[in-house]
Amino acid sequence: MTNDNSKENHQPEESEHEDSIPAPPDGGYGWVIVFASFICNMLVDGIIYCFGIFLKDLSIHYKESEAKLAWVGSLLAGVTMLVGPGVSVVTNKYGCRISCMSGAIIASASFALSTLCPSVELLMFVYGVCGGIGFGLMYVPAVVCVGYYFESKRSLATGIAVCGSGVGTIVFAPFGRYLLVTFGWKGANLVLAAVCLSGVIFGFLMKPIEYKKPEKTVTMVYQNGTPAIMGDLKKSYTSLTDLSASRHSLASNKSKKSQVLPPLARQDVLYTGSIRNLKEYQSQKSLHDFRQSMLNIPTDKSKYSVSSSRLCRIFGDLLDLSLIKNPVFIVIILLNFMGFIALYIPFVFIGEATEKDDISKDQSTLLISLMGITNTVGRIVCGFIADFPKVNTLLVNNVCMIVMSIALGGIAFCHHYISYVAVTFIYGSAMAGYISLTSILLVEFLGLEKLTSAFGLLILFRGSGALIGPPVHGLIMKSFSYSHGFLVASGFLTISSLLSCSIPFIRKIKRNNTKDRSLEPVNLNVEEAA
Repeated sequence: MTNDNSKENHQPEESEHEDSIPAPPDGGYGWVIVFASFICNMLVDGIIYCFGIFLKDLSIHYKESEAKLAWVGSLLAGVTMLVGPGVSVVTNKYGCRISCMSGAIIASASFALSTLCPSVELLMFVYGVCGGIGFGLMYVPAVVCVGYYFESKRSLATGIAVCGSGVGTIVFAPFGRYLLVTFGWKGANLVLAAVCLSGVIFGFLMKPIEYKKPEKTVTMVYQNGTPAIMGDLKKSYTSLTDLSASRHSLASNKSKKSQVLPPLARQDVLYTGSIRNLKEYQSQKSLHDFRQSMLNIPTDKSKYSVSSSRLCRIFGDLLDLSLIKNPVFIVIILLNFMGFIALYIPFVFIGEATEKDDISKDQSTLLISLMGITNTVGRIVCGFIADFPKVNTLLVNNVCMIVMSIALGGIAFCHHYISYVAVTFIYGSAMAGYISLTSILLVEFLGLEKLTSAFGLLILFRGSGALIGPPVHGLIMKSFSYSHGFLVASGFLTISSLLSCSIPFIRKIKRNNTKDRSLEPVNLNVEEAA
């Protein structure tokens, strides 16, 4: 009896282990993935952030205002984020490799063809919209693939990968300036198109994780045409020796079929912090149990087929619209929408602002690189600080946003190069905290199970803000002055900061309302019950 019971108790563990998904590499080839993600982030953000360098030359070539030309760069940045939810479906269906490679080809073709555009409107579509779609197809896999390949070392791996954004700003600002002076804006775009095409190589490195899932095997033993025993061929039965029967094995060996793990199969794949800080991790007995609890693999292979009738269900799974009813999430998307209206303003207009103070183009280009340097260092520092369990992540985020708004407003009062250096140094450092803590804050306020949906909806609003921000501020700067434009942008960031500071109070009100509803007396009609 003891042996039988021990076998019965042990069988579920073996079955669970066989059917479970193996641990991600957490190193090894994963570091190749980190490198590929780093380069893709460098290409995408580097080219987006350095667009302002080309603004003056484009304005002269097309004989249009800089406010109108600002739409080109804002479309590139905005569409990159706006296509995020759709790209998530493509990435989950076809994998990070196909998505990133196709995005690099589309972006490269868009930049090359933009040199042939006869009008600003066509330039907006080719460079801004088509280029943004290509960058979106590169950006999402670069974000997802690191979490896909890493688990316990994810915080370190993600921190290295996202530094590509800052390094891209450091590199592409002077590089873009050099290309512009040497070849003109058309020649520079052709070179950038060739550079983007290299993303095909790094996208190819993003190979999917394959795992072997054993298929169940059954052996049927027939006696005079009647099935006598069903079971696994590997099991031995003494009774078989007494039977004169014909054995028909439906599967003689345990065959293993390779299956691909979908990039968004895990609920925590977009989480950039340490998984040890997650309550879902702390509630599990082991890392293996936590891993299995995070998995959400569809059994229906057609579920992610973008051509099937389940298209609405696909977006419904990835974008949980019930979040819109959550007052905390409403505040989060509003503050991010307003924040991203102002976020790109220094990168686009710092060159024109310094020109009025007789600062050379080369020196103003270095200011963009400086924001990239401080952004890179800031992301590492903020990621390190956020990994401590007792750190108030929202407080860190709020401080960074307030500092950003002050620095952005300070640009309006700068007239010497050293003062521009000071405010851009501060702005780049503070921006790092605002961007890098996103997933950690979403999990803290909405829960890990809502992370994918919340992140998808959030980038829609961020993209909308990035889309309208530079053109609107370009009009303000054209109608009034550059100082007025930077002050208005600072005002948007200030409102965004105040909204962020209000989250704890809104969360408290929501909890009290929920508690009050749960304490409402239930009126029971005793006579009807009788």
